Amino acid sequence: SDTECPLSSLLSIEDQVHISIKSSLHNLQTNYLDAVLVHNFRADLQPYEETIRVWRVLEDYVDRGIIRHLGIVSVHSADYIKQLHEEARIKPTIIQNRFHGNRGYDAELRPLFRELGMANQMFWVLTGSAGARVRHEVVKKIAEQHKVSPQNVIYAFTRAIGGSPLIGTKSLDHMLEDVEALSKITLEGEDLVAVAETINKNLVVS
Repeated sequence: SDTECPLSSLLSIEDQVHISIKSSLHNLQTNYLDAVLVHNFRADLQPYEETIRVWRVLEDYVDRGIIRHLGIVSVHSADYIKQLHEEARIKPTIIQNRFHGNRGYDAELRPLFRELGMANQMFWVLTGSAGARVRHEVVKKIAEQHKVSPQNVIYAFTRAIGGSPLIGTKSLDHMLEDVEALSKITLEGEDLVAVAETINKNLVVS
């Protein structure tokens, strides 16, 4: 479930969160949510004071067993992440960011994610700047060697550097194909470095 703040200027932030959670439970026809992520939809970061107010409400839902994990979306500031982790009673366990060159692919932040025990989910893996690398000869050659698609090579790369690619397809067949393909390929060694050099060499240490 995703919690955007604020939903309406007519309601308090706390009331917005309650409505969002109630709506998610109703729409999903469940009595609990595996995870709730607090989105940052603004060009600039959501003011931290608003985020922590949202977080305090969500922590209460975790205490009651209604939510199991909390996370944040589109936050590329180490200071922001550190402050939230330090002040939150229920620590964020998920960081969901775009995998894109304009954010340096989070190369400098990924060690922090690991240190804080945050699972790094990546979106825009194929639709962002890295997606064009499916046409790169290096990527195509590795795909042929492993008998998978170039797209799956890029997905495998994100896993190799400590992330989980969010695959946007709505096709069950495509999902199953991707899962099967990713079970066949693990990028490491020279292949890992070679793919990194087509995207951003700072993503791995050669």
